[in-house]
Formats: sequence, C-alpha cells, structure tokens
Amino acid sequence: MDSKPLAVVILAAGKGTRMKSSLAKALQPFCGQPLLARVLETVKPLKSERTLIVVGHQSEAVKSRFGGEAIEFAEQAEQLGTGHAVQQAEEALEGFSGTVLVLCADMPLIKTGTLEKLLERHEQTLAQCTLLVLKTPEARDFGRVFQDGEGNVLRIVEARDCSPEEKTVDEYNAGVYCFDKESLFKALREIDCDNDQKEFYLTDTIGYLAGRRNKVQSIITRDSDEILGVNTEADLKRAEQIFHREASNR
Repeated sequence: MDSKPLAVVILAAGKGTRMKSSLAKALQPFCGQPLLARVLETVKPLKSERTLIVVGHQSEAVKSRFGGEAIEFAEQAEQLGTGHAVQQAEEALEGFSGTVLVLCADMPLIKTGTLEKLLERHEQTLAQCTLLVLKTPEARDFGRVFQDGEGNVLRIVEARDCSPEEKTVDEYNAGVYCFDKESLFKALREIDCDNDQKEFYLTDTIGYLAGRRNKVQSIITRDSDEILGVNTEADLKRAEQIFHREASNR
C-alpha cells in the first residue's frame, strides 16, 4: 500500500502559565534544547510533506527560533481550545490532500516508533481518524475514550466533563491523532464550545465523525511516561529524568 502524503501539525500556542516562567511553553528548556525542538526531532524521521506549527503566545519568538526551511506556521491569536488551534491550520493546508498527524509541543517523550505505528494503523484500516490511547489502571486526569466491542472509537469525554460512571473507564486519550485531512476540517467546522471550559475541543471531532459512520480507530499504549505532557516545573524535571534514564539504557 502506498502511503498517503503526510502533514504534521504541532500545537505550540500555549502560555505555560504553571511553568512559572516568562518563556512560552514551547520554548521551555528541555535537556539543553526547547521542548518544541525535541518534538520536531521525533517527527523528522516520518518524512512529512508539510510540518506546521500552530503558535500563539510569544509567536514571534517561536518563529524566530524555529523558522527555517520546511517549517510553516499558523497563528492562534486567541487560545480557544485545541479544536480552535487546529482550525488555524486549515488555510495553510488548503492545497494539501492526505493524512494530518496532530500532536502537542509539550510531549518530549513521545517516540517516533509509536507515531509510525499510529500512521500504519491509520492507513491499514482506511480510517478517517486514528488516535493513541493510554490503557492503565491508574487514575489520570485525561479524557476517557469510549470504544465498542469491535475496536471502533465512539467518543471522547474530557475529564472535567465526565460523570462518575464515565470516570471508571481505564482508557485515556493521549492527545495524538491521525486524521484524513478533509474529514478533520469538516468536523472542526461542526463542533461547538458547549462544555465546562467553553472551548472548542479537538476531541469533539471524534464523536462527530463516529456518529456519522466514519471509521475511527486507535492503537493502545501502556507506557504513561511516553505521553507525559509538561505543564509544570515538576513535570519538566520528571520528563528530563526519564529521558536521561532511557538514553543511558540504549
């Protein structure tokens, strides 16, 4: 099977308020380089046709640091949620047709091999969307993923919107997705912000697509370290410790 063209969209607009730093989250130092640099290194072997960074807070500083050949930018002037962030990439990707991989700039431990498996699953199943799911008995403050008995994803419910019963589900959204480009932006045009945070959630595209009989698939990881999102100074320290430990074991 020939692979479809790939565009990588990295969400890097956040302020990183809880980092207690004047730097935007994407520019926070991680093992001697900005967080975003580490994620760019991870996706480079995927040989994407397009690599687009959604910037917002300190956008000019991020552009100055990462502007160069093969890197494009889209600006999210207001932070109105992950769905709104990805919407900002639509104009830049107007002439693109293929698969869109979406991930965040604050996940420095995500592995290239995991992304390759996600893309492979996406293409093999001819899905409109395929997402990475963490399965763990440990309680996590992540959205829950609901699937049927045949491996089809039905919806994602954000943690703060979950009922007590929904919080018993042990499959969590890792925040990494492959989409068919046309399906992605069609779904984004249909979602609303009727939720606890009054934001446009990228996760709401899952329920929209699945509810219209589009195929939404997943792959499972049990490695919670790999999907660690850096939101605080403690997260950053822990991520660096894990990174150094894994490097020493190679």
